[in-house]
Amino acid sequence: MILALDSSGKETLLGIAGNGRQRAVMLPDRDSLIGAFRDLLSDVNCSQAELAAIAIGAGPGSFTGLRVGFAFAQGLARGLDIPVWPVPSLEVLAHNLLPNHDTVTVVVQARKERWFVESFGRDARHRVVVAPTALEDAIPADSALCGPGCLTLPREIGTFGERIFPDEWAHHPQTATLIALAQARWQHREPLPLGQVLPDYGLEFGAM
Repeated sequence: MILALDSSGKETLLGIAGNGRQRAVMLPDRDSLIGAFRDLLSDVNCSQAELAAIAIGAGPGSFTGLRVGFAFAQGLARGLDIPVWPVPSLEVLAHNLLPNHDTVTVVVQARKERWFVESFGRDARHRVVVAPTALEDAIPADSALCGPGCLTLPREIGTFGERIFPDEWAHHPQTATLIALAQARWQHREPLPLGQVLPDYGLEFGAM
């Protein structure tokens, strides 16, 4: 069984999957993380000892959320002697829509009037942090858009609305996707020492 955790957004994904069992919840705050974890184990009839790894969204995103999520994951991993497998959170979101779209751009708000923007697929572009005036140039014209930042894009700038994927699930991390990407990246490699499993806070807020 593998635990999935992504606390980079306003809501926190907590999921578990393996052996034909899967369950996930989106938590509106991180104060309920421990209780939700216990409930999740109970729901799938799983003990902590059955956990083999923790797949975690590494950010960028909420500074406080990432700190809380990584502290929880590292404490649990240390106690159970299991690895933590970090995966960039924007990549997890992009794979909600890949490969059904040639290019997918993930948008996450970095702070007021600044957004993390990264594109994946055919017209891949490295992550940038942009102000409203730079959004149009940062997003490929034929790209599908997803990510929680889509809800905060200024309506008066660009024709973003028609490119935003309409289904709500596409704007949140998914347990199966996070675990699949983590397994592909880490399952056959030496586990990272827990001291090297660090969140990506994306603190390049001065970038434009």
